[in-house]
Amino acid sequence: MTVGRILNRVIVAGICCFVFVLGCAREAQQPVGPAARPKERVSEAAKPKPPAPGSVKIALKPTPGEETIYKITTQARRSINWQGPVPQKDAFAESFNDEQAEMVVTQRIQRVDANGRVVAQITIDSLKYLSIIKSQPSIDFDGSRQADANSPLAKLIGQSYTIEFGPDNYIASVSDLSAGRALMSGRTVADRAGLNILSGEAITERHATLPLPQAGQEQLMPGDKWNKIKTFSFGLMGLKSYEKIYTLKEIRDAAGHRIAVIDMNAIPSSEVESKYRGQQAGTNFPKMFDTNDIYTGGGEVDLTAGRIDNFRENLQASWIVALPPNPGEPVDANEPVVLRMTATRTYNLEKIK
Repeated sequence: MTVGRILNRVIVAGICCFVFVLGCAREAQQPVGPAARPKERVSEAAKPKPPAPGSVKIALKPTPGEETIYKITTQARRSINWQGPVPQKDAFAESFNDEQAEMVVTQRIQRVDANGRVVAQITIDSLKYLSIIKSQPSIDFDGSRQADANSPLAKLIGQSYTIEFGPDNYIASVSDLSAGRALMSGRTVADRAGLNILSGEAITERHATLPLPQAGQEQLMPGDKWNKIKTFSFGLMGLKSYEKIYTLKEIRDAAGHRIAVIDMNAIPSSEVESKYRGQQAGTNFPKMFDTNDIYTGGGEVDLTAGRIDNFRENLQASWIVALPPNPGEPVDANEPVVLRMTATRTYNLEKIK
């Protein structure tokens, strides 16, 4: 292997590290606040019409005064991995960034108006948070450990905020954040993580990952579908958009409650969410790579209680390129050097009481 080829790979490795690190920084700096209403496709068949015999209404309808405890776990991971006969294995070792959070919250329904609009108070009961940057731990917080009692993140436990959402689980507003955010007044990475946890965008993602059909479209039968566009920003690797297709798989009975079982499968889409439209230009860098995407999920809605019981999502996006040799250098077709970059996003919501 020539020195030139080695340098070629080192340069590419540096670019890729730059792409992933810069991408994480840009995502962290995105403006906060309630998200715009997600775009959904509405076919002629999905427009308001009389309920079909045997159809059910897929909508939230909690009771004022009701309390539900949820555990919400999320992970966002990016990694760079070299495969094949790479030189200097240590220099070409896998590098990754990883962010994981586990939060237990109590949702208290304060009021429900005549249109089904719900105001709920959310209290953070427990919190775990892990951040790894360039394969090195940056934050490792567990609110149940006495050793972490003085961390800025410990101040979030017991804090509350308010969300307002409709029968379709669209969050119209997020409020009462100032008290909790004022506690994150330091300049540490933990303070910045706490501010992000209490950002409007993060809260919307935390509580509204499962969108239900909009008004006039909520009478469904098993096999019926509804859609949502979801866009992710991956820094210099550009935007990736997906059409998330939700299917009402079945309605089952459990302990006197009617449970809607929902599947989600996503396909790549050329549409983007409105908040990302200014970033569509991008660069040509991602065109060097082949891509592979798997984005699935599913969950259950208790139609009797009018609440979500559980929901999960898993996105795995990959960018893959086989590096060419330098001019005049023979190609080893049996064992090429391959660069793989992977981004993983997972979400899991579970009612525990």
